[in-house]
Amino acid sequence: MSSKYKALATVVGLVVLLLLPLVNAQEQQELTPFATLDLGGSKVNGFVFTTDGKFVFVAVSVGRDSSVFLVGASTADVKKFYGKRVRGCPVAGEICLIQIRGNVNPQDLAYNEAKKVLFVPGYDDDTLYISQVAFDKDGNPTEAKAAKKVAVGAGPRAVAVNAEGTRAFTVNEREHTISVVDILYKGDAPDKGEVIATIKLDPNEEDPTYPSPVDIAVLGDRAFVVNTDVWKICELKNINADSEKVKKGEEKIELGACVDTGAYPRAMAMLENTAYVINSLGDSVSQLSLDPLESKAEVPVGDAPRGITTDNQCWVVVTNTGVDDAEGGRPSLSFLSADLSKSLTLPITAKELGDPIVPTQVQVLVKENAKEVWVLNIGARGEILIYPVPEAVKSCP
Repeated sequence: MSSKYKALATVVGLVVLLLLPLVNAQEQQELTPFATLDLGGSKVNGFVFTTDGKFVFVAVSVGRDSSVFLVGASTADVKKFYGKRVRGCPVAGEICLIQIRGNVNPQDLAYNEAKKVLFVPGYDDDTLYISQVAFDKDGNPTEAKAAKKVAVGAGPRAVAVNAEGTRAFTVNEREHTISVVDILYKGDAPDKGEVIATIKLDPNEEDPTYPSPVDIAVLGDRAFVVNTDVWKICELKNINADSEKVKKGEEKIELGACVDTGAYPRAMAMLENTAYVINSLGDSVSQLSLDPLESKAEVPVGDAPRGITTDNQCWVVVTNTGVDDAEGGRPSLSFLSADLSKSLTLPITAKELGDPIVPTQVQVLVKENAKEVWVLNIGARGEILIYPVPEAVKSCP
């Protein structure tokens, strides 16, 4: 079954490739980072910006038992870190926001601007950590308060949070479920969390499909889940249901429709009512309409895509690792216009010639009229590479 679908996806991708124009053939050059955020050679688990783009929070693991440090780095000067002196912090000067001890191994990181709270899912200890960031009078982060812990399902791979910061959703890869977590506050600070519902993504126990959820995003009263092993995106309905009614069984947060993607989807990004999904075995991006949920198109990108984001305007950006190319493919970035009418894929290099580069997570930072692409390089572990946006991508097509 998988081989059949993969072959079909390849044929579709080749057909679309012939039809999809490049932004500008003269721009087929490589991209070199103009800056690097060096995090001491430790394992970087994820990063997220504040809404204004002034600060970036990074989760960094150190040692076999995976102590996780949250690092607050300025985007104006990527060498500058904010927080307090924490023993064992891997960055220069041991300046970190907080340390979370234990076998955590987070695969994701989320930040809620309304409550100024960081959410860190512990993949190896089945726990969601919730920590509020404190800022000084100048608006700089000074510390993250001791994290509250909530037991969720097995292997929480990713987390999404509502706009109010009062409800979080973890996708639990090892048990094929979603944990719905209410965040309870005392004053403005998070006090504790409570799992009010566990949604099975594989409800037919007689004929299981093992969907392996890996990503989730919230939009209005619905959430959307990337299910890797079954090549589907599924919706979660009524996610804002009243907590007490959910616990009493009077209302349900439940699984809704599902739609097929390309081969082995890994991550998703959204622009308004449209979702874009990377298919890591299909070397493609699927475009989905979210209202109603349906597949619209699939277009090729580079080899073995791993991360995806948007500029919240009109462009989609994809990291391609190149690891599946038998001839030694190069890592690259793909830029797609929101309507998929234009495409540009450029090889990327590390800051130092010859350094290993395996690009995974990606974010676009928009500063006034400028755009930067921040890329997590797991080839060097403790490094985020910062690339300029190609000229053709600086404005909407």
